[in-house]
Amino acid sequence: MLKISVITVSFNQGRYIRDNIESVLSQDYPEFEHIIIDGGSTDNTVSILKQYPHLLWTSEKDRGQSDGLNKGFRKATGDVIAWINSDDMLAPGAMKALNEFFTANPDKYVVTGNQILIDGIGNQLSVVKAQSFTADHLLNGVKTSVMQNSTFFRKEVLDTVGLLDESFHYTMDHELFVRIAKQFQSYTLPVELAKFRLWEESKTCSSQIKFFKELIRVKRLHGARLFSKGNVWVAWQFVKEPFKRIGFLRTMIRRMKGVE
Repeated sequence: MLKISVITVSFNQGRYIRDNIESVLSQDYPEFEHIIIDGGSTDNTVSILKQYPHLLWTSEKDRGQSDGLNKGFRKATGDVIAWINSDDMLAPGAMKALNEFFTANPDKYVVTGNQILIDGIGNQLSVVKAQSFTADHLLNGVKTSVMQNSTFFRKEVLDTVGLLDESFHYTMDHELFVRIAKQFQSYTLPVELAKFRLWEESKTCSSQIKFFKELIRVKRLHGARLFSKGNVWVAWQFVKEPFKRIGFLRTMIRRMKGVE
């Protein structure tokens, strides 16, 4: 049985951290460790962490999410790494499915499972099917985000490609997956492995322009093609963003599309 290390970073996520912990604890899988790196929360996060003696946790100021994650990666002693953000969760049965996959496929190092999208209060919105990824697609394709919380890899992967680049705050996962894809083939597992929460204050919903600016840095760093569908798509995100902020234009466009 493989040991699975679950890495979670948190900062003032007391409203969701218990759900995160319970999703790991309820896996009915004995060989795991859950490492939580808290950035010095001032809400009720620490009081919740103290209620779970199985956790390996620290709470101290850090230099951001990438720094916290790297601290967690360095502490990991498992065979397989799971990176689950504080407002997200593992899906039921995920650890058993991962153990079966990696045990049956000793030559495979990276796998992505289906991802359940949930809202702020945990209601299921939809299921996104797992997709494999390549470095070329991540750098030059359209809509290239890897489903980070439902993507798992052997510890040897980090030993080979290195940890997160802490100069990135919004696309650190994307940059890491580019490095991973350059050296390892990714595979898919057609079962639900994680739950991803969409809510107003999440990075996914609140920082799109900052994300796209960093995405350009990733592309330049790793030698993306200048003329590609991916670059055209990124340029379009910058063009359309100002219009999204103008109420009447947004309403008009929605009406033209037949949404309203």
